[in-house]
Amino acid sequence: MERAYDYIVIGSGSTGAVVAARLSEDPDVSVLLLEAGPRDRHPLQVMPLAFARVALGNIGTWQFESEPEPGLHGRKLGLPRGRTLGGTSSINAMIAVRGNRRDFDDWAARGLPGWGFEDVLPFFKKLESHWRGEGPWHGGDGPIAISRMEGPDLLWEPLLAAAEAAGIPYCDDPNAAEQDGISRMESNVANGRRASTARAYLRPAAHRSNLTVATNALVTRIVLRSGRAEAVEFVQGGQLHTVPATNEIILSAGAYGSPQILMLSGIGRPDELREAGIEPLHELSGVGRNLADHPVVVNEYELRRDKGLTRYLRLDRAAIAAARWYMSGAGPFAYTGTVANIFLRSQEGLDRPDMHMMCLPLSSDAQMWLPGLQRRQTARLSVRTGYLPLKSRGWVRLRSADPRDPPRIFTNTFGEPGDLEGTVRSLQLSREIYGQSPLSELIARECMPGAELSSDAELAEYVRQNAASRAHPACSCKMGTDDDAVVDASLRVHGIAGLRVADASVMPSLPRGNPNLACMMIGEKLADMMRQG
Repeated sequence: MERAYDYIVIGSGSTGAVVAARLSEDPDVSVLLLEAGPRDRHPLQVMPLAFARVALGNIGTWQFESEPEPGLHGRKLGLPRGRTLGGTSSINAMIAVRGNRRDFDDWAARGLPGWGFEDVLPFFKKLESHWRGEGPWHGGDGPIAISRMEGPDLLWEPLLAAAEAAGIPYCDDPNAAEQDGISRMESNVANGRRASTARAYLRPAAHRSNLTVATNALVTRIVLRSGRAEAVEFVQGGQLHTVPATNEIILSAGAYGSPQILMLSGIGRPDELREAGIEPLHELSGVGRNLADHPVVVNEYELRRDKGLTRYLRLDRAAIAAARWYMSGAGPFAYTGTVANIFLRSQEGLDRPDMHMMCLPLSSDAQMWLPGLQRRQTARLSVRTGYLPLKSRGWVRLRSADPRDPPRIFTNTFGEPGDLEGTVRSLQLSREIYGQSPLSELIARECMPGAELSSDAELAEYVRQNAASRAHPACSCKMGTDDDAVVDASLRVHGIAGLRVADASVMPSLPRGNPNLACMMIGEKLADMMRQG
């Protein structure tokens, strides 16, 4: 055994970094934060427009892959997650959406006191420094800067006019009373640079002598003795370390990593653990179950003129734009590449939106190009659209007893009736918006799926062949009181003392939108609960 810490946090992502930073504000406690990946030193990790290059590459990522998905004709989905300080907050699209307020009221209604919207709103406010300033819905001096994406190249005005022509109202603040409508994109970007939890929480805490951050530290298991989590075993630099925690261990490895580490530690379904070569120590049938994610499908249009952000991807222009961004944090490379969110209800009688569209002033696969040597990139608009109240649930299982092996992940995309049909409807509604003037006058043709595909059956087949993960995995260690619950309302693992889970895996259901801010909120709320005892 090595030096003991009061608290050990496993994973430095959207939740873990928050927990570690907040706990270390107390100078009388010692905190060890373990991160499997390296420090977030690559310049592309902080450049907003480069997020797709980062997320789909090898700059601080786990590039997981799903099992063959029957609902997608047996295709395997790429499932990137962050493997660097800040976790997925260092590689994602920086979309600042909390979810619908009724989503959190649903959590409380499941017998989880303290998780209703009025309960969690103070922690959403605490984490942010919002461009609107302090107010009833937003915080003004938190670590995470929230800025609005504005600029002439985003083509916001024709998009707004087209949405309103389609009967969709303008929504000034989708993170306030109601989500419905089209709103300008808000992103966790500070002075033109990504505001990850590594940059916003860990860097200001780096001087604290009671906070130790260990990178390239792969956790192999949590050591259990007599029903208590006593230590964490991890490999760093080829050496195996076992470090005790005198108070608690907080597992924040994400919706794939947290169930994997619990199972490697002997916590889960005994038959599945034995099959993987792990001795069962504590039976919890819900570990790795109930995995939820938002599938997404792309609707794309070619522009008549060289507008939007695509023109800045020509290498000479990109060099100028990159220099401007580096010097001042301004210009097109300071954009996240998304211009607007659209939340809407596809039918009457719904109590909240069931459709979500993210609108981009460039194609979903845009790349840099050099005139004379590479194919010119055609200026395009794209919409990432999807259905929100999904019924399909998947799972996470061990591939083997080797912690270096990635887990097996089955998303079960479109496995339940209604999910595919809802996604097709979202695609049809996207077409209705982009077919309105004045936006339609800018469009030469629909590239994806293409105007030749029009029937429900044709669009359903397009969705099966092209749908991807929106990278919103959650619910695989859900909190609750039923037999499938892994943690309670205080995020304590059922039946194990000294161990909590805190990340998207504990969500009992996915919020309607991007879960990154909700993960940070969970970190803020847990740290507050722990300080309160």
